[in-house]
Amino acid sequence: MRRTYVRRGEDGEADSIRTAPERPPEWPTQKWNVPATVATGAAALTGLGALWGGLRAAESGAGGESRFFVILAVLMLLTALFGAVYWWPERREPKVRYTETSGRGTTEVQARTAVFLLLVAMVGCAAALSLGAAVEVLVTNGGVPLVSVVLATLGSVCVVFLGEVALGRIRAGALTLGPDGIRHRGWFVESYLPWVSVARLRAVHHGYPEMWVEGTETAAWARRRTSKIFRLESIPASPRIVVDSRRFDIDASLLYRVLELYVGRPDMRAELGTPDAATRVRSGDLAAPEKKDGSDGGHRHPVS
Repeated sequence: MRRTYVRRGEDGEADSIRTAPERPPEWPTQKWNVPATVATGAAALTGLGALWGGLRAAESGAGGESRFFVILAVLMLLTALFGAVYWWPERREPKVRYTETSGRGTTEVQARTAVFLLLVAMVGCAAALSLGAAVEVLVTNGGVPLVSVVLATLGSVCVVFLGEVALGRIRAGALTLGPDGIRHRGWFVESYLPWVSVARLRAVHHGYPEMWVEGTETAAWARRRTSKIFRLESIPASPRIVVDSRRFDIDASLLYRVLELYVGRPDMRAELGTPDAATRVRSGDLAAPEKKDGSDGGHRHPVS
């Protein structure tokens, strides 16, 4: 069964409800992801348990213990919320916009900012918990206990992460489609493939829908790590842009059909440099017009 997403008007009321495009056959019918469900549930239970512990500690007058229980509770509840939002996104109006830089227009599929902000909040809580505990242990014990050093190290790593976010080396990113090619800015890496180097589009499933825009063997593939410290996102061994559907504010099936359209129809790519492409995606009108010679667009790149 196809999923629907809601377009809301300025007053917040539902303006229209549209059916998402058909899922690729490589993606099974949406089911519960058992590991993600268990991890999210465990984080929520741990958070509630820590909150209860903090209240008990406060009642007994243990202010320091109560404070750290509360921070732990916030961290675990944020982790549970992150898991729920990341793995089970609520799809509404697709966040696609026309952007222009130095006179060149592109169509940008925006990232899910809420997911990234939850990640940053989790790291911030982990930094406060680790550094606070390290200081507490150091003050209440003679000398420098090993546990204090370990906690301070973990907290410092979190602070460095937040610094990388502040510098823009780690950010929510976006998927940008232009007349010249496709650019993917992830959380930790960035890659670019010109259309002339694109060989095919693949739908894959790793417990969640994913899209691979694969390049030719001689592709002019540009890629780099935006963070030199945190290598938490891999760069493929072969020319490929990996699009994780969970990170973008658009229905996965709709995004796949958008990529399918522009990978398979070279004659349509010129509109990616105009506002028309963003309008097309938001309206869900992915029926490519026939060419004047009566064909459906001429040469197609393989799509599988």
